[in-house]
Amino acid sequence: MFLHLSPVGKRKISVKLAFHQRMSGRLAVLDRNEVEKATKHARIRIGLDNNKFLVFFDPRKFGVAWYGHDKVLNKDKYLNTLGPDALAVSWQEFNKRLEGGRGTHSMGSTGSPQASSGQAIKSFLLKQNIFAGIGNIVVDETLWFAKIHPQKKINHLSLKQRRALFLALKKVLKRSIAMGGSSMRDWLHPDQGRGEYQDNWRAYGRSGQKCYRCSRILKKSIVGGRGTTYCSFCQRV
Repeated sequence: MFLHLSPVGKRKISVKLAFHQRMSGRLAVLDRNEVEKATKHARIRIGLDNNKFLVFFDPRKFGVAWYGHDKVLNKDKYLNTLGPDALAVSWQEFNKRLEGGRGTHSMGSTGSPQASSGQAIKSFLLKQNIFAGIGNIVVDETLWFAKIHPQKKINHLSLKQRRALFLALKKVLKRSIAMGGSSMRDWLHPDQGRGEYQDNWRAYGRSGQKCYRCSRILKKSIVGGRGTTYCSFCQRV
C-alpha cells in the first residue's frame, strides 16, 4: 500500500509512505484515546491533521514500512524488484511477460525476468517481480474465471488463453476492490470495516464444494508450495 503525502509547512516536496502488511499486519485509524489503549502489537503510530492517528499493527512482525521521496524509495532493494501494478498493466506488457520478453518495472528497474517455459502458470503469477499485487486468492480466482489449470505450463498457453487470463485478472482485481477485499480472521480496514469479497469466492477456499460453473466438486492441491483450489473439469491441463 502506497500513501502519497502532499507538501506541508517547510517540506517542499511530496513524499510517500508505503506498507507491506504481509501475514498479520493491518492499519487502523484511531482516536487519541483509542491509541493510548492500543499498545499491544502497535508498531508504528502516525499523527494525522484531523487529530486521529494511523496505527500499524503487526503481531508477527513480518510487515515492513517505508517513508521518503521517490529517489529514496527507488533505491530500496525490495521495492526496486517489484513488477508493474497488476491492475494497471496493459495487455501488451502482460503478454510480453508471459512470453518471457523484456519490459519495464514500475519502480525504475530495467527489464523483467525471463519466463521459464516449463513453469506452472500459478507459480509464475505469484512472483511479485512479474506483477505486483497478486496473491494466492487472486491467482486462484483468476485461473478459475479464465478456465486455466494452475499447473498449466506457460509455453502451453495459447494466445486466446493468455488473453482470457489477462481479462480474468482485471475482473478479479476490480471485483475484489469494489467489495473491499477479503477479510479473513481478524483483518479489518483502517476504518474498522470488513471486506466482503470472501463471500464471493469462486475457487479459493472452496475445495470439496461444488463448482459454480459445472457443479463438479472442486479439488485442492499444492502448487509452488501454496494451497490451490481449482475445478479439474473446467480447468483442464
